[in-house]
Amino acid sequence: MLKEILREYEAYRLEQYDMLKQREAEVLAALPELAGLRQSLVSSLAQKARSLILNPQETHEEEEAQDRISEIKQKEKELLLANGYPENYLTLHYRCPDCRDTGYVGELIKEKCSCLIQQLVERSYRYSELSGLDKENFDTFDADVFPDLPLPGTNLTQKEYMKQLKNVLWKYQEEYPHNSKKNLLFTGKTGLGKTFLLNCLAKAILDKGGTVLKITSYNLFEHLFRSGFSDSEAEPLMIKESIFKVDALIIDDLGTETRRNNFTAEELFNILNERYLQRKHTFLSTNLSLADLREYYSDRVTSRLFDVQNTMIIRFQGRDIRLKRTR
Repeated sequence: MLKEILREYEAYRLEQYDMLKQREAEVLAALPELAGLRQSLVSSLAQKARSLILNPQETHEEEEAQDRISEIKQKEKELLLANGYPENYLTLHYRCPDCRDTGYVGELIKEKCSCLIQQLVERSYRYSELSGLDKENFDTFDADVFPDLPLPGTNLTQKEYMKQLKNVLWKYQEEYPHNSKKNLLFTGKTGLGKTFLLNCLAKAILDKGGTVLKITSYNLFEHLFRSGFSDSEAEPLMIKESIFKVDALIIDDLGTETRRNNFTAEELFNILNERYLQRKHTFLSTNLSLADLREYYSDRVTSRLFDVQNTMIIRFQGRDIRLKRTR
């Protein structure tokens, strides 16, 4: 899988390099004066390299060469803009500026870039559910879909409550990854916006360069259970590594999984405990009440789920907006 992804990275880099050469040929034909600037740039770069080799302690010549290089690059940008081209028209375009589409970052010690880790995570889980984030994110959040009806036991309407909740989670993603509470637990009946707000968080974390695995509880535990019968020893290890190493693990619809004796409770505890020890973020949603969760899972699981030192428990209440849309 890793080799396949790296081949795709290389193919993309080669494609972008070919496209850059085509753009260079186009612009040089349209703007002959650019060739002179390019020649001056090559000469300045060569002079800087010679200075570093012959006089490694001399910084004056190196600084002069660098100033000339910066001046030439600025003139090139101005020439492009004056003739209707974007200023970055003659630079390589990267999907990931951190690794420049190589998949790895670091000078002496190379480490997997977050973009490569995300690719591995998504391909390890054919059930990964990160599609549709362009439609469900903080920018598309619309409080008007929630009824302006009072919530029992509060001074707020459902609409006002959801506006406040959206602001709380917006602040949470602003503080990410330095949040004091690494876990979020969304509880409440269906159709109250839990999954939508999980998607908002997923999109925000991905935009920050973090890695995210979002999966329903049913698919997660089915995958874990069936991987135990896989002919390949590598598959279960890859699945566990993804669960434990991903920056943010999102488990949606906790409580809908198939119950297999103590398998689910033990696996869930291992996931929560290991990620707690690694100070990783874990977000969960459930239609069950807190009392139901206590009955459904072991004490060890609920001690992790309800640990208020590390978990922010958010209750969703009100009218099911899915039913509202149906009507």
